[in-house]
Amino acid sequence: MAYQEFHYDLNEFQTQLHGKRTLMKAVVVCAVLGGIYGATVGSAIGAVPGAPDVIEVAAALIAVICGIPGARLGSLLGIVARHRFGKLFLGMFAAIGGAIVGGFLATMILLALGAILGAVGGWVLARGIIALRHGNLRRFLVGIVGAVLGMFLGAILWAINLNQTAALAGASWGLGIGVVVGPLLLLMVVGALNGLARTHISGIRRNVVDATFQRDEEQDRME
Repeated sequence: MAYQEFHYDLNEFQTQLHGKRTLMKAVVVCAVLGGIYGATVGSAIGAVPGAPDVIEVAAALIAVICGIPGARLGSLLGIVARHRFGKLFLGMFAAIGGAIVGGFLATMILLALGAILGAVGGWVLARGIIALRHGNLRRFLVGIVGAVLGMFLGAILWAINLNQTAALAGASWGLGIGVVVGPLLLLMVVGALNGLARTHISGIRRNVVDATFQRDEEQDRME
């Protein structure tokens, strides 16, 4: 019996430790991606005249386009799953994701030449060198990753070509903001999902208790 309890506690500890390690890896990945995104947007804002207005309008427009359907879907899911804040959470996350996509699209349009050249170079480099010994599917996936990273790098280099001082300054503060905001968004999503899960479990427990109480009352009446 003692051995079984020890084995259970050990497995539970290992599961929690693995979950913490996975979360830390995800935080690091989000920090890197956020830094790359922020540096690219910051370089465009610094180097291209009028870029802040274009990026703000594009981010706001895509946020509204994504946020309204997200809120409606969240409302429907909230009714089905009995979540009071389903509409708020899903609508907010959809709007945030839309704003990120809108800012990305606007930045790539403003720095289109560098982004296109970088994407092509990243695709060729990833498929021709990095993924040389892998299968076709893996080469394709690695090529996509290389193209996306090359797109960001090419956009930054093109911004530096347009206005080196302003682009580097914008990339610096954009990098700092992205490194901080990326993990914060991840933690916000994880926290919201945990809150929704706890609310759902609490609702199930409450329904079970109510059903048990009603059954006991009916048995008492029958007696």
